[in-house]
Amino acid sequence: EINLQVKSLQTFYLKLTLICMLQVTFFPRTLYPPHISQRSSDEEDHGARSPPLEVSDEECLRDRVSYIPTGELGNKKKIRLYQFLLDLLRNGDMKDSIWWVDRDKGTFQFSSKHKEALAHRWGIQKGNRKKMTYQKMARALRNYGKTGEVKKIKKKLTYQFSDEVLGKSHLDRKAYI
Repeated sequence: EINLQVKSLQTFYLKLTLICMLQVTFFPRTLYPPHISQRSSDEEDHGARSPPLEVSDEECLRDRVSYIPTGELGNKKKIRLYQFLLDLLRNGDMKDSIWWVDRDKGTFQFSSKHKEALAHRWGIQKGNRKKMTYQKMARALRNYGKTGEVKKIKKKLTYQFSDEVLGKSHLDRKAYI
């Protein structure tokens, strides 16, 4: 019985690994891993158990699962907002939401119409349960001003990466899963 549960978990993590190899960039929902169910005293009396989570390959790929358990698939660092934005800018992803004002200086701007869509994507990337808004994301960007990675420019919805971020980010680029 325990061997079946272990095999179920191994299958689940193998599917996650395969999905990670696809390097999908947008995930509409998050799936949490099955936990080995523990019997309560009531369950022991009646012999009831929670059924294991079954996910077909097609469903797994269709839903584009973005959850990776802590400690699994290597020791990956969480991506930081400035890295996420810089990668979007360099790849041209979401160019209707964010674009370079002056690439050489590291200055970029958000679209007033599409900034919420970008913030929502950042929230999904982080794995947040609550909806990310532009207001919350902008607060994080302003906090970077204290540490020096990104500073706010006087022009509306415009920010600038530090020289350090622009210089080292190409070494730190990772696939965002």
